[in-house]
Amino acid sequence: MNLRQLRWPVVLVTLAVTLAGLFGAGQLVRSQTIDQPLVTALAGVDGLAAYHLAAVGGVSEITIEPAPGASLRKVYGEVDRRVRQILKDGQYVIAVAGSGAGELEPLVERLNLFVQEAVATGAFTGMADRIAAEAAAAGARAHMAVDDRRVYLTVWQADAYAYRVVERPAWPPAAPQGGGTGL
Repeated sequence: MNLRQLRWPVVLVTLAVTLAGLFGAGQLVRSQTIDQPLVTALAGVDGLAAYHLAAVGGVSEITIEPAPGASLRKVYGEVDRRVRQILKDGQYVIAVAGSGAGELEPLVERLNLFVQEAVATGAFTGMADRIAAEAAAAGARAHMAVDDRRVYLTVWQADAYAYRVVERPAWPPAAPQGGGTGL
């Protein structure tokens, strides 16, 4: 075969159309198997004021905004459960956006230090007391919640809300009592 006799413009156009078709098909498949089911699932979450879906590389990024006064622990937990149900083993990140949180950001960063210390030491009661006192001194209010996987922090002042969700490390199971090996 003589390469000089090939019709290069036709070959290049065919290649471009094929690549565009493959890209479009990939987008359509993602839209139908991931994006649309996520939109449907997140629309039914109580206490969720808004959400935004984006894909960065192979990671789905879900940004949520809880409704004012809603339990961050309940909203985040329900969103996480529904996303995990749809994406199964797919990678995803859930971020929590506040409303007018810019003015609360320095306070939330300071309170996050107490949260990180409590996650490292397990002293959650002391964390709650310190956060409540620090928030009150700044003229704000704070609510904390802890479950076996995360620590949830909500700070609000007037109509501004800011949130933090901190993952807890997976602790190894406790050693069996009574000095045995558990066998």
